[in-house]
Amino acid sequence: MEFINFDDVLAELPLERQEKIKRESERMLMELRLAEIREELELSQQQLAKELNISQPSVVAMEKRGNDIRLSSVKRYVEAMGGQLSLSVALPTGKTVSFAL
Repeated sequence: MEFINFDDVLAELPLERQEKIKRESERMLMELRLAEIREELELSQQQLAKELNISQPSVVAMEKRGNDIRLSSVKRYVEAMGGQLSLSVALPTGKTVSFAL
């Protein structure tokens, strides 16, 4: 059985399609990581919902793929677990600027 390298397949696609795939994969990783962080802290969605003063289905919606979540919502989510959110911007010059939110 011959294996196909995903990067090779991706490189053959039009640039517009490559960019769309990249954006979608980055969005999915962010959503997946929110649930991973909560699970790492052994918190249930119900417990987090109580801390955020929202319903458990709202926590599901925050973690669910396909939702465009606001930065302020991510900040509240992280702070409800006792964490602190920061934002790093990688500039084309190679410099990185970080912000505590």
